[in-house]
Amino acid sequence: MILEVDVGNTRIKWRCLQDGVVQARGVVSQSELGEWANTIGREYPPEMIRIACVGARSVVDELGHRASEWGCELLEAQTTREVASIRCGYDDPSSMGVDRWLAVVAAYRQFGQACVVVDVGSAVTVDLVNNSGQHLGGYIVPGFSMMRQSLFQGTDKVKVVQINSTDIGPGLSTGEAVSHGGLLMVKAMVEQAAENLSDMGEPVQIVVTGGDADRLIKVLSGKVSHVPELVMDGLGVVVA
Repeated sequence: MILEVDVGNTRIKWRCLQDGVVQARGVVSQSELGEWANTIGREYPPEMIRIACVGARSVVDELGHRASEWGCELLEAQTTREVASIRCGYDDPSSMGVDRWLAVVAAYRQFGQACVVVDVGSAVTVDLVNNSGQHLGGYIVPGFSMMRQSLFQGTDKVKVVQINSTDIGPGLSTGEAVSHGGLLMVKAMVEQAAENLSDMGEPVQIVVTGGDADRLIKVLSGKVSHVPELVMDGLGVVVA
């Protein structure tokens, strides 16, 4: 059994694989980590742990202790210059978030063509990879909740409740204006990135993952695929 773990800024996603087939999956908070690890050890004792972490290092530490208890190996993914013929565009690959790198690797491995890779979470990241597997760089902007919170904290009058609409027309209330504007901004960024790749003469696949992926996908134009476990898919390539 292989346990794969994606430690993000706000949640921990996991899945257990046996011979490449998912046996169990879920999402836990950091406060639930101990109880969850007890359950894993009891019901799905792993022979290997693959982990990617951009969140709390304490999660890696805890799973390192558990790996010792369970007698299994823990492998943590890192961003590198190249893996599986996919090349990182950063001058210093170690400064690129490993979640972004894993998503790029997984998307290119799955689709084998130029991709715009979008992770819609606490932040929205957009990365471009061309037809030959060269990562061309990317963009990072606040996620939908962070956009709303920044307006709330930085202004006296923009006090809005959360609206998860997929409408991108002009808002008829302050809440709608904030919600629709944030979604339209991300849509425009993703589609412009896809257009930039297309202008290079390459067919483009848009690959979307993350907690708010469903909302974004409904407004995107072009060839779009939703891959919910894209980061963990990359773990199997980078730390196989």
